[in-house]
Amino acid sequence: LFLLLPLVVWAAPKASNCSWNKCNEWSSDPSIINVHIVPHTHDDLGWIKTVDQYFFGSKPELVPVGVQYIYNTVIDEVSKDPARRFSFAETGFLTRWTFTHSDADRHKLQKLVKTGQIELIGGGWVQHDEAAAHYADIVDQMELGLHKLDGMFGECGHPQTAWQIDPFGHSRETANLFALMGYSSLFFARVHYLEKASRLKNKSLEFVWNTSDDLKTKILTGAFYQDNYGPPEGFCFDALCGDDPIIEHEDMEGYNLPEKLKLFEAHVKKQASFLRTKHVLLLMGSDFQYTNANAWYTNLDKLIQYVNANPSLGLRLFYSTPTCYVKGLSETSPQLTTKDDDFFPYASSNHSFWTGYFTSRPAFKGMIREASAFLQLVRQLNVLADEGIDSDHEVERMQRASALAQHHDAVTGTAKENVTRDYERRLAAGMKDGEAVLNDALAHLATKAGANVSVPTQMRCELRNETVCEPIRNLSTFTVTVFNARGHTMKEILRIPYFSRAAVVLDGKKQPIESQITKTFQSQVQSVDPRAPFELSFPVKVSPLGFATYFISNVTSSFSTRVTHPVKTSTLTNDEEVFIENKLIRVDFDKAGLVATVLDKMTNVTYPLKQEFLYYEGFDNKKEQTSGAYVFRPKDNTEKRPAVAAKIELSKGSLSQEARQVFNPWISQVVRLSENSKDVEFAWTVGPLPSEQNITKDFITRYSFEVKSSSTFYTDANGRQMMKRTRNAHPSFTYENTEPIAANYYPITTTVLLRDDTTQATVLTDRSQGASSPSDGVIDIMIHRRSFYDDHWGVEEPLNEPGVDGRGLIVSGSHFVQIGSVHGASERARIGQHNVFHRPEVTFAEFDGNIDEYLKHFETSFAGLRSDLPPHAHLLTLAKWSGRKILLRLEHLFQISEDDSISTPVSVDLRTLFSNLNTTSKREVLLAGIREPARTRKDYEDDFLISLHPMEIRTFILDTQ
Repeated sequence: LFLLLPLVVWAAPKASNCSWNKCNEWSSDPSIINVHIVPHTHDDLGWIKTVDQYFFGSKPELVPVGVQYIYNTVIDEVSKDPARRFSFAETGFLTRWTFTHSDADRHKLQKLVKTGQIELIGGGWVQHDEAAAHYADIVDQMELGLHKLDGMFGECGHPQTAWQIDPFGHSRETANLFALMGYSSLFFARVHYLEKASRLKNKSLEFVWNTSDDLKTKILTGAFYQDNYGPPEGFCFDALCGDDPIIEHEDMEGYNLPEKLKLFEAHVKKQASFLRTKHVLLLMGSDFQYTNANAWYTNLDKLIQYVNANPSLGLRLFYSTPTCYVKGLSETSPQLTTKDDDFFPYASSNHSFWTGYFTSRPAFKGMIREASAFLQLVRQLNVLADEGIDSDHEVERMQRASALAQHHDAVTGTAKENVTRDYERRLAAGMKDGEAVLNDALAHLATKAGANVSVPTQMRCELRNETVCEPIRNLSTFTVTVFNARGHTMKEILRIPYFSRAAVVLDGKKQPIESQITKTFQSQVQSVDPRAPFELSFPVKVSPLGFATYFISNVTSSFSTRVTHPVKTSTLTNDEEVFIENKLIRVDFDKAGLVATVLDKMTNVTYPLKQEFLYYEGFDNKKEQTSGAYVFRPKDNTEKRPAVAAKIELSKGSLSQEARQVFNPWISQVVRLSENSKDVEFAWTVGPLPSEQNITKDFITRYSFEVKSSSTFYTDANGRQMMKRTRNAHPSFTYENTEPIAANYYPITTTVLLRDDTTQATVLTDRSQGASSPSDGVIDIMIHRRSFYDDHWGVEEPLNEPGVDGRGLIVSGSHFVQIGSVHGASERARIGQHNVFHRPEVTFAEFDGNIDEYLKHFETSFAGLRSDLPPHAHLLTLAKWSGRKILLRLEHLFQISEDDSISTPVSVDLRTLFSNLNTTSKREVLLAGIREPARTRKDYEDDFLISLHPMEIRTFILDTQ
């Protein structure tokens, strides 16, 4: 398909002197090639060094660069000549620079931005990854960065160009989010080598990307001519490069002007031969370059001067910016191709498929997801507590830590070990800040009028999923407060670590509720000290955007006579029938201790299901492409089976039933059914992966269903739209089967599924991972990796995580498997996605056992919304904006094609949305919260009754009182 570019309307704002309105002049002569010289620097917020080491320039023995010096010297050099231009991308570093420099320095930068000499591109806190980042995190980190730029630079701080030049593959949903934020263009460097060859052949490096079938959004997209984002060979004038400067004086040693001009002309004309216009984008800069900007501009000035002085070359050179390049491109009205799919997987050559990072550092990926969900809750509480607390600084520190973790060398797991530890420390500190905000908010929301005592201090247990919770170890009575960040009432079976053989559980109205004590399951090698000996389970019900408090006691006489004692566990023999069940489904196991079938009791249909653990040995020839942090390359494409059977024990209670499997000393799993749920939870614990003989292992779990999937499976894009995948094929180029396993892996942020005419099988994940379907009816998900060789893509370190004790990483996580009729399966999967993301947030507090006294002073429940949102609506963001203004994002969860009844528009009344806030006015903005939409629905929509269409996200700035 082809599209004339004018249909993608160039609509840069009219601010008088921003860079896009101050472009240097280009030629309209069709015989002249206009060469846009774009000076830039790509500055990773952590990779080989930590973010602060990169900024200040410490640890020069690792990389001799300092981002603060890049800003200093660029500002000085650009100020010398009004024709000079520069483009900065990462707001995280820009914010550090403004914080550490004087008002005079900041004013210099502001002047250059507001007079068009410096263009701000991208604008996010970081250049986020597009495979492993959840869309909520992408939106949040872009909002954080763009809000900073708006405050510092006004209209000129609203980037027009999205700049994703280093991520290792590009998602359709990320491009869609950029379009929804108001960006006019998107540029990047990394494209599958076969698609790159096809685009060069077809002159389609620049194209229009159709980013949503539901919203009909599109964005002008450009893939760079070179396989990187650096200058042409021979023209890197940075201290990190080895290219000679331009020496223009004939009588001086090393005179090279003719050779330089000839080399430059050849490069430009070759690049132009693959384009559809007479505009050529030449990037001048790369990783952490321009520490000495004088060297760059001295040589670029010469290049521009001498090329323009020689009209026979047919070139016109000038300093430019990405947005000025787009403006020039648009003026020529080229006929561009369109694209509907995405850029996964990325492969730089026939054996270098960058699909390992989808899973690398799985524990860190899980921590990022946990921090992200907690951030959403904390931002909500900061609003709902109204003016009762002043926690904006703590919230921002938390937001900065979460935003930093979305960097394309952070969430990907591709930074050095010590840098990853720094990311983890920042996330942990951010969650501590969040805990403080939660305490302040709860004190405001729960304290009754006239109370003269403080709400007990709430404590989180970060390792609650590993049955570790030190704050309650020695408490005989305590409270459990459950928070719900969803826009719908939460009904769940909560599991918490527990240290006693008896329990009484009361709700906030002093009513005893059913509970269950289960002996903690752990294999000997994987044991974690000090793990609690038991888990206590009980049903919770929490209102939307609310909390509920429960009272726990191990003293049987404290509250009531309803006492819970531990459920018995039993070890099974091969001759016994092994199954677990609830009212809705039953899971049966075979003689080897493996899952065999799932019976849907409502329909009496039995679905075959087999789950097993496997691994690939990684390619380890150090002279060739190895399997490492970035790249997944199996040695022989044949999976190995670490165990053929599992030892199994059963724990059957009234609230949940479990089958506990031990496959070998480093693989164990709990298969769990909770009351009133049709999801089968597979809670796996893997590690330490064996290190004998230094053999790389890429470890997977395999789910085998009887689904006639016809070589097709579906993966989510950043947690939103679903992407169709076809085994051994690609919609954008002719597939070559050089890596039959690695080439069929795709990123999953939340979901992978198979379907045929009658059945759908869905697996929901609690973190980003890589997934594939190696044969019909089969889903493989990579859950752990350990390599002993660097894969030669820059990190210079094998992916060999030491874990807490140096033996290697032990990681725990969960998959939630849904199997059943294809009818209604999409609704179940979508709602499940969000429920897994927004799992209950739980805090613990000391409590003296006097419930009446507690109820005298404190509320035990709260609802932030007056009622549940419609089932197909989701509250994505609720956050303070400025003063009494709040930022609200609402979205429609479903795509048009997913469900006949629920993939329909829905209405939400903002006047009656909140329980303790009155909305007095609203202003609609684009997704990042900065720009105004070109048109709104106010002409045909009630002031406060807003509609949401499938896959739509609407963003509002609300005034409240």
